[in-house]
Amino acid sequence: MKANSANPSFKSRIKFVDYQVFKEKIGHLNPKKHEVGYPWNADTMKKGKNLFTTSVMDCIAGGIIDNNSVTMFHLCTLNQAKAKQYHLKGFDIKNFERRLLDKIDLAKENLHGFILGGFQMEENSKYNVFKLRKIKQIFEKNQIPYSIFGARRDVHFFGNYAVLYNNKEDTLYISNTLAGSRGLNGKGKELEVLDDNRLLYHTYTKTRGRYGVDYIRKEHTGTAEDFLKSQFRDVNVCGLDCFV
Repeated sequence: MKANSANPSFKSRIKFVDYQVFKEKIGHLNPKKHEVGYPWNADTMKKGKNLFTTSVMDCIAGGIIDNNSVTMFHLCTLNQAKAKQYHLKGFDIKNFERRLLDKIDLAKENLHGFILGGFQMEENSKYNVFKLRKIKQIFEKNQIPYSIFGARRDVHFFGNYAVLYNNKEDTLYISNTLAGSRGLNGKGKELEVLDDNRLLYHTYTKTRGRYGVDYIRKEHTGTAEDFLKSQFRDVNVCGLDCFV
């Protein structure tokens, strides 16, 4: 982080919410202005207030926040050959870096970012984690502090993530389509935000039984950070952010 670039008392808020609450928060927003949407590449990056993106599965989303706005991205990680089959643009880190740096002022006080997504099912898995590292390297090269929730684990039931940055509240809202949904085994909720902002969530341990692969389901109650650490291998909250 740049010397003298941040107020030590400054903290942006990170809050995990049920998916229905998330939908209510974006319900009044015009998608053309506020949504970072399909086809999810560097060209769809936006700068503004109250920006959001949804359907983050194996993509990588994120943003850079200053005192007045957020620059948000959502990147499909298909390579060029695969993307061409779907008439899309593939992952292009140079184009991403150029567009990102064009939209931000590195001299802004309290400039900081967040990254969410990417897959690393097993510890030695490659998948798209190397693309996640390339994005992290851009933040680090430009001395931009960032919080990260990246490299998704093999959690059995994934759901899609969604993020909303509310400029007025200086709050990053995170949700997952499983949050508030009926339990996948038909009992209770699979993932639920409780009244004290703690989360009720489940983890699954893969086992090999007599009839093939099975999963042992375990219920937990913990903080949003606890839940995200159960979902992602690379979780860290920078000094300019805090969970609420």
